Amino acid sequence: MKPAKLFLPAILLAALVALGTTAGAIAQDDEKVVLTVGNPGKLDSPNVTVGVTIEAYELWNLHYATLTDKAADDFATIPGLAESWEGSDDGLTWTYTLREGLQWSDGTPLTAEDVAYTVNRSRDEEWINHSATTLNLEASAPDERTVVLVSKVPDPKLPTMDVYIVPKHVYEDISADEITKYPGLDFVGSGPFTLVEVKSGQFWRMAANPNYWGGRPEVDEVVFRTFNNADAMVAALRAGEIDIAQDVPEEGFLALQNEDGIVTVEGLQGGFDELALNAGAGFGKPHPALLDIEFRKAIAHAIDRETIVERVYAGIGQVGTTISPSADPKWIPELTPDEIFEFDLEKSKQMLDAAGYTDSDGNGIREHEGEDISLRYALRTESQVSEPTYEFVSGWLEEIGIDTQTKAYDDSQLTEVIGKGEYDLFTWGWTPFVDPDPLLSYFTCDQVSTDPENPTDYYNDASWCSEEYDRLYKEQNTELDPERRLEIVHEMVKLFYLDAVYFPLQFGGDLQAYRTDRFEGWVKQPAETGPVIFSNTSPSYASLVPIAGGGADGGLSTAAIVALAIAGAAVIGLVVVVVRRRGTREERE
Repeated sequence: MKPAKLFLPAILLAALVALGTTAGAIAQDDEKVVLTVGNPGKLDSPNVTVGVTIEAYELWNLHYATLTDKAADDFATIPGLAESWEGSDDGLTWTYTLREGLQWSDGTPLTAEDVAYTVNRSRDEEWINHSATTLNLEASAPDERTVVLVSKVPDPKLPTMDVYIVPKHVYEDISADEITKYPGLDFVGSGPFTLVEVKSGQFWRMAANPNYWGGRPEVDEVVFRTFNNADAMVAALRAGEIDIAQDVPEEGFLALQNEDGIVTVEGLQGGFDELALNAGAGFGKPHPALLDIEFRKAIAHAIDRETIVERVYAGIGQVGTTISPSADPKWIPELTPDEIFEFDLEKSKQMLDAAGYTDSDGNGIREHEGEDISLRYALRTESQVSEPTYEFVSGWLEEIGIDTQTKAYDDSQLTEVIGKGEYDLFTWGWTPFVDPDPLLSYFTCDQVSTDPENPTDYYNDASWCSEEYDRLYKEQNTELDPERRLEIVHEMVKLFYLDAVYFPLQFGGDLQAYRTDRFEGWVKQPAETGPVIFSNTSPSYASLVPIAGGGADGGLSTAAIVALAIAGAAVIGLVVVVVRRRGTREERE
């Protein structure tokens, strides 16, 4: 039985808005300039060595400065902590000069030792958010303002050095055995804002950093408020309870386009959503049929991407093809007509018949070694598109004789399920970096989880391993000729696509909406087409200026958010009771 869709009755949604209005009124006496960001996703961890969600990256973009930065207009490499740099003739050695007087938010000097420490330790311990960049680097600090990076191999990413630099005086007290369990709540940062409070599942709060090298921002605090219901988030934006909303549901986005005082943004930066299969290279094994490439290709032909874009995404975005490894679309290869897995249910059935997957007992489900094929489909509770996508996908799979069983997870739970390989299918998405190397690295063999006691390699969520892909990855990783490197990446991306384990459904933007009455200075990254928050380096926050008389200081105080979260939980609890009672009654009937 497919799960029924959950919805908020209008009266309860109105109650949530009323609660938000009350909380906003409570905050009117707060003298701080507070920017409130609404977001349906949850922060998995502030710990930069283990977090993987886009919420964690947004936190780190504000909390940690990087050696080099990226221009908002076009992602060009620009000064960050380093004011300048120069390379050796062979391109293997880069020397960076730090700005004068750098400090951590706690007043401790930020020196070249912090940078060298971050590079070397992240390399040795293979921190998942650093190692793709630092793997071949050796860092040294000849003096407090000089960082020298020596690469073992030619590196096309250098001199860009955009990994998050951590405070040595904090991290040197955390052992390698403890690092992945570290909560990341030391509150010591170097970016424009630093983390000061986290309420799991409710909000996290960041305060302006007076020691930021770019100058203290005019916004005093940024509060990221978690919404369990995206429609309630849209209502909160309309009511003035929040200033900007991230990941707005498609229907709400279209409705907000016609409202005065609200600007909608479809921020394109290479993001895509995919249907992923478990290819079985990890210790957690999929249904054995998924190990057969012909079975996987049959599934590929049973997915109508055009219908998903039209019906699930309300026509917003483009039909997906291969993965998009970069914010720059040039890295997406062109597919020939015979390479595309076109939607064709009859062809899919014929492929399954030819591969020996038949329905011997006539119950509508094909069999593998005498057992009905039933695939575990993981649903994301923090996604607005996961369940409606499942409704279509499961229907098509049912038509070709494949059963599915669902289980719902929040993003933190699903991350662990992926690490353990305890799934057959799921839908999620990626927002890539500018250079394609990091995302490409996620699908190498060494990113497959192999330790059942410590499944920390979460990024290879297809549990896929290819020696040829790994060979090509190493080749592009050291190729300095841009055109040749582009060819290699295209070959890699095609190889991954044709193995039929990862089906991009939609190339789409981050759907955002913000009010125009409180702040000005929103920055798109990249210019013209990008989002204004949750971008590659998130430049908006430090650029925002309160509008005089616009009520920018009327944002939610922390106390108001806590009160609102508690009250909202009570209302949501009532919804759960109503739905559960209704479900029980229907079951009895």
